[in-house]
Amino acid sequence: MRTSSSPSPSAVERPVAGEPARAGPPGAQAVPAVRAGRRDDMVTVLLTAWLLLGLFIDGWAHNTRPQLETFFTPWHAAFYSGFAATAAWMGWLVWTRHRAAGGSWRAAVPAGYGLGLAGLALFVVSGLGDMTWHLVFGIEQDITALLSPTHLGLFTAGFLIGTTPLRSAWADPGLGREAGLGRLLPAVLSATLTGTGMAFFFMYLHPMFENVVSLDHARFLSDYAYPQGYVGRLAIEAAIPGFILSTVFLFGPLLFLLRRWQLPAGSAAITLGVQSVLIQALTGFEDAGLAVLGVVGAVAVEALLAALRPSPGARWRLWLFCALAPVVFWGVYFGGIGLHDGGLGWTPEVWGGALIWSSLTLLALAMIMFPQRVPAEPAEAA
Repeated sequence: MRTSSSPSPSAVERPVAGEPARAGPPGAQAVPAVRAGRRDDMVTVLLTAWLLLGLFIDGWAHNTRPQLETFFTPWHAAFYSGFAATAAWMGWLVWTRHRAAGGSWRAAVPAGYGLGLAGLALFVVSGLGDMTWHLVFGIEQDITALLSPTHLGLFTAGFLIGTTPLRSAWADPGLGREAGLGRLLPAVLSATLTGTGMAFFFMYLHPMFENVVSLDHARFLSDYAYPQGYVGRLAIEAAIPGFILSTVFLFGPLLFLLRRWQLPAGSAAITLGVQSVLIQALTGFEDAGLAVLGVVGAVAVEALLAALRPSPGARWRLWLFCALAPVVFWGVYFGGIGLHDGGLGWTPEVWGGALIWSSLTLLALAMIMFPQRVPAEPAEAA
């Protein structure tokens, strides 16, 4: 199969298995559905990575530059230039296939790219709205920037754009279940960036963003919080949902990939490690040790993945992986902090509960994504 990004007729007119031919203009011959090659998808995912990194740079600026009071900043330039490059590339993919698709713009859209193009349009609308919002209401700071309606519009658009390479690979009939990481890299990176982008908007709950389980944090609450017990309870009430949500953001992309492919070696290390590093980067690496623990935990989950090889066809391995993977990952997190500090600021009941709830969360997510088959109805009596 051709993987060149050049719009040769053989690449343009390659049909997607299971998809009907797309109709062209009235009177024209039907044109087979087209798809992008691996190199095209790789360029798309690298450009969306530019877009996501621009988002994280802007998030870092909001977290570390409280005097920021203008829309026109280098951080926004990095973000919006990533969008411009992505939009230009995806537009070029469609443009170069237009003639070979019988003059039909719809037929020229590669499989999996339709929602991405819709995301580009939504991004433009949300970006203009965001500029207007900033000019009228000022620049949001801290958590308010993550709740702004226009920013959530940009998130939705980014989600549609970022998942484009994943949808494209999903539609490729040539990608068997046992595809290796080299062939699946655009899909794995797309899923990784998507999970990381979702985690960005809940950074204030992510355990990789701030260490709230350490002895130092407990001593701080003991010395400065009033009333101490009430504030300490609030801290735990926010932290436990943070572990639960972050488990979804970290492991959800892996489960989604597992529905279509056997997870290749390296996929867990990439998905978990990238998110851990980028979330801590939002603070300017104030506690770089958390990122290190995230990478170590990602490698430990990678070893677990290699040992169990979970798949939809072997449910007990899938359930066991989902039960153990969060415990392994967050166990490295708690263990590393405890070794560094000489103990944890949480009691065993609290950190143990965080581990169990993370495990149960991933099990529940797996049961939703891999439901039991509905039994066939018995034949009616004669």
